[in-house]
Amino acid sequence: MNKKLGILLAVSSLPGNHGIGDFGESCFKFIDWLKENHYQYWQVLPLNPLGPGYSPYMSSCSNALEYRYISLDLLAKDKLIKKVPAFQKDSEAVNFYEVGEYKKKYLYQAYKKFIKLHPETLHKFKFRQSWVSKYATFEVFKWHNDNVMWCDWRSEDRDYFLTHNNPPKHLMDEVNFVIFLQYIALKQWKRVMSYAKKKGIKLICDMPFYVGFDGVECWLNRDQFSIGPDNRLFEVGGVGPDAFSDVGQLWGTPIYNFERMKQDGYKLLVDRIGYLMNLCDLLRIDHFRAFDTYYVIPASEETARNGVWKLGPGTDFFDKLYEKYPSINLIAEDLGDLRPEVLELRDHYNLPGMFISEFTIFDLNNLSTDRQIVYPGTHDNETLYGWYLNLSKDNIEFIMKRLNVKDESKLYDEIVKYIFTIPSLMTIFQLQDVLKLDNKARMNYPGTVGAPNWMWKLKDFSFTKHIKYPKNNWFK
Repeated sequence: MNKKLGILLAVSSLPGNHGIGDFGESCFKFIDWLKENHYQYWQVLPLNPLGPGYSPYMSSCSNALEYRYISLDLLAKDKLIKKVPAFQKDSEAVNFYEVGEYKKKYLYQAYKKFIKLHPETLHKFKFRQSWVSKYATFEVFKWHNDNVMWCDWRSEDRDYFLTHNNPPKHLMDEVNFVIFLQYIALKQWKRVMSYAKKKGIKLICDMPFYVGFDGVECWLNRDQFSIGPDNRLFEVGGVGPDAFSDVGQLWGTPIYNFERMKQDGYKLLVDRIGYLMNLCDLLRIDHFRAFDTYYVIPASEETARNGVWKLGPGTDFFDKLYEKYPSINLIAEDLGDLRPEVLELRDHYNLPGMFISEFTIFDLNNLSTDRQIVYPGTHDNETLYGWYLNLSKDNIEFIMKRLNVKDESKLYDEIVKYIFTIPSLMTIFQLQDVLKLDNKARMNYPGTVGAPNWMWKLKDFSFTKHIKYPKNNWFK
């Protein structure tokens, strides 16, 4: 079988003994299943700390990993804690708040034992990971400022690193606890990476184009963003009105100050991408078009209607990126209503783009190429079966005719087969699609915040008995 296939599944959506998928046994079992079923790729959502609405696309730090993904079972195997009772083990939706509160008490127990057994390890980790002490200080300051945004902190905390180089001594226990969480999370994810490599499974991670405003990057690098002297955003990111929304999408993300970034070779953004590439085999750049043109909305606006498109750094940025990381492997998320220059930028660096079959199946002139990655849909779309159930009668008849299907009861199987066999660099299905799950299993509704976004989760591994795709005869 020469066809390259992958599955898109968030780590949080894996079965887990403690209410969420984690970097423990469920990752290894899933990798085994991928190998046994002819898949070569596993694409995950961003692994960074979750932001507002528990979104992985609005993080407080691009380098850090979400602490909820730490496996308590692995900590018990490492003898840092005793075996932990199951918690929401059979849940089919992640309660991020309750999971976080449940895990924290055991993680703190593990931290206390760890620093007794390995007093020098955290010091060495801080030296190797130069970002981690300031990130940990950010998180601790946030706790001590009632979890409000950094721009509303006490001035001595808000501006701390303008006059200091090291975290405050009286907060070092809490700072070291956060650093410990990052040490363990990275150690566990590297175990997953090593196992995937052993099994021949390549990992695809995801990087949002923008960072979260309430995060360490903006806190420490205010001149690199559209942040005013009052420490507030005066313009924000999003997407203008289009065929999908007459008001556009107002993300509220900080805008990069590319003129300032150019002065040091875009170091913040170059290093961000370089660091994340160490956590995977391929890195998907979300909202790739913004390197060519990005949409700017006044922060006072309530919708994205009154924004303007501005020119991005284009080749100037990517030349700097490839100068420092010549072997980097990127995927360009090139979706939406694009001007030709976006595709020219993508092709100039020979980056694979994306082809969404839910968008294109009705357009006979829109065909994929062997430089594109085919998806039925991404985490932002309906599940394939949910999309299928919402098709009009006319659309059903169109697809039956196009795929030469006489029996409508067999149409979904034929749609899946068609997508699997579209010419492409690789084809990646959401796991929900090969499980034939409807929109109750949808991962995200763009433009909305909170439940049910990001919450869908597998109850257990019984799904492996029900998947029947791909069928071997499709590739003969």
